[in-house]
Amino acid sequence: MTANAAQKRRGAREAGAEAPAAEPFEQWPEDVDFGVLSGLIGYALRRAQIAIYRDFSASIPDFTPPLFAALVLIDQNPGLTQTRLGQVMGVNRAAAMALIDRLVDLNLVVRHVSVADKRANSVRLTDLGRRRLAAASLAVREHDARIARNLTTRERDTLRSLLRKF
Repeated sequence: MTANAAQKRRGAREAGAEAPAAEPFEQWPEDVDFGVLSGLIGYALRRAQIAIYRDFSASIPDFTPPLFAALVLIDQNPGLTQTRLGQVMGVNRAAAMALIDRLVDLNLVVRHVSVADKRANSVRLTDLGRRRLAAASLAVREHDARIARNLTTRERDTLRSLLRKF
């Protein structure tokens, strides 16, 4: 593996990417007994997340869900600091820095000294970042509609409401 390929894999892991999908993923194959796992909400959520990540990766190959989420949060929250972004995304400081480093490397985000706290860096989108976010947002909406296609509008609203309780 080349140094560049290794760096890309490491950057993807740090940015929250799932492993590349080598084999098809069967959500709940009938020939497998999941035992206690079949009754666990956390396990059901994890299996759903795997399926969603795979579809996301196939639909939006330039971004991982965490990279996309970071861009949206940065865009919607002017003056957001790197630390606060990590807190909101539920990742530790090192992971947040790796995520921002990746976005800076892609020329999608720039850091600058926070107006509110001179010891902190806030982040903002570059012009390229805004354009890429706009294009990716369309693809993500299509992806989201596709993964939720078996749910009614009411079921989608209920699911979002229930997930917010965790």
